[in-house]
Amino acid sequence: MKATRIDHVAVVVKDLEAAAATYQHHFELEKAGGGEVPSLGIHNAFLQIGGARIELMTPISVTGPVAEFLEQRGEGMYLLSLEVEGLDEAVARLQDRGARVRVAEGSTGQRLAFVSPKSTHGVLLQLFERDGAPNA
Repeated sequence: MKATRIDHVAVVVKDLEAAAATYQHHFELEKAGGGEVPSLGIHNAFLQIGGARIELMTPISVTGPVAEFLEQRGEGMYLLSLEVEGLDEAVARLQDRGARVRVAEGSTGQRLAFVSPKSTHGVLLQLFERDGAPNA
C-alpha cells in the first residue's frame, strides 16, 4: 500500500459555523464545500489550505464516533485522511499485518477505510482512493 498524499485533517468542533468563521478570519482560508453526512453522523465544512484541506465537523446526533469523541475529549484533531493507491489492497494488507480497519461510505457514496488509532500510535487514519474528481 502506498499513501500518495495528505488529503485533509479533520477537527471536531462544538459550533461548526463559529469554528469555520474563526479559521477563515485568522488564516484567510476559503470554504471548499461541506454539508450533512448522515452515513458518518456529521455536519462538516471544508477549508482549502494549499493542496490539502481542513475539515471541521460536528456530530448531528448524540450518538456515534464523532459525538463520543466530542463528549470524551472535547474539541480537537479527530483524524488524518490519506489518499492511497488501491483501497481494497490497502485494507487487505493492513488487516494481514494485524491492523484494525473498518470500511464505510462517505457523503458521495465513496468507500472509505478507517484504521484504528490502536494500530497507528494514537492517530485515527482515514484512507480513500481518488475517483478522478478533484478533492473527492
